[in-house]
Amino acid sequence: MPDKEVVESIRFGNHQPPSDYVKTDTGQLVTPEFLALIQQSLSGKLSEPREAEELDPEVRALAEELSVIHLPEWRSEVGRKLADPTVTSIKQATRVAEYLVKRGVRVYPELEEIRWVGTPGGQPGVFDTGIHITRDEHGQWPAPDPEDFYDLEDIQVKQTDEGFWSATHPRGLAFEAPTKTDAYVGIVDQLRQRIEQALRAREE
Repeated sequence: MPDKEVVESIRFGNHQPPSDYVKTDTGQLVTPEFLALIQQSLSGKLSEPREAEELDPEVRALAEELSVIHLPEWRSEVGRKLADPTVTSIKQATRVAEYLVKRGVRVYPELEEIRWVGTPGGQPGVFDTGIHITRDEHGQWPAPDPEDFYDLEDIQVKQTDEGFWSATHPRGLAFEAPTKTDAYVGIVDQLRQRIEQALRAREE
């Protein structure tokens, strides 16, 4: 039996990601092209080959709804949680929208019962679960309190393999410290800063 060649992978301490990648706030390595795609989704611009200006307005409105879909928490009739908030999408959203419009499907904003709102200062829309709001007693869409997004009860603190403590929040925040208490205090401070920034932005 011939000898097998053993190839080892060695990672040096000063390892850096490839120059054509950038690191997000949550530590993910993505290409600049991917970030551009995310920005197009956030701005409501379609990132598919066909120009948005060429589309029928009804097709464009439906395609924008299908390109990134933010699903709220799902519960059964008896209140049991079936699924957490989820972000999903439909590939070839424009093609699907054209087909559905021909089938009679339309977007009617006046029939909207719930609306998705992105996290203030949070992650790009395709990663952000945000929250869903309903109309107030006057039929208007209220501006949610920033604290509704940054609930302290959602903080998780775990010890890493290296012995440090890592505190994370599902809104894309993380803080690492030598002690569990310091990690918790650090993430709370980040939450406070996010809330203050959001409140200042509302006042401007």
